[in-house]
Amino acid sequence: MPGGKNLGNMAAMGGDERQRMEAPAGDKFPEGLRVLAVDDDSVCLKVLEVVLRRCKYNPTTVTDAKTALKMLRAGKAQFDLVITDVHMPGMDGFKLLELIHLEMDLPVISTLTAQLKVFFIHFNMP
Repeated sequence: MPGGKNLGNMAAMGGDERQRMEAPAGDKFPEGLRVLAVDDDSVCLKVLEVVLRRCKYNPTTVTDAKTALKMLRAGKAQFDLVITDVHMPGMDGFKLLELIHLEMDLPVISTLTAQLKVFFIHFNMP
């Protein structure tokens, strides 16, 4: 029986080997993270929102950096993480990152969605 053979192998392994085969609880995604997602591209923002919800995160989406900064400064909604596009009109993601770094203790992930679209369009054309 395949299950019995595996159990026999597990019993013969030392404690360290068994622990490496079992996934510790710390390897799972932390559920319930409150994420502020910022992107001027509504399609990219919606895709990101869907992905974050599938990871059991709680996303809030905004389409510009100034609104995001106002929300963060107001403190009405608390966030664990900010994900922002870099290239946006008005205040770009680099400036948002700088201000968050100076004013708050909050991790930021910057993305380059607009650049990737241009890259793929350029190389997929005949």
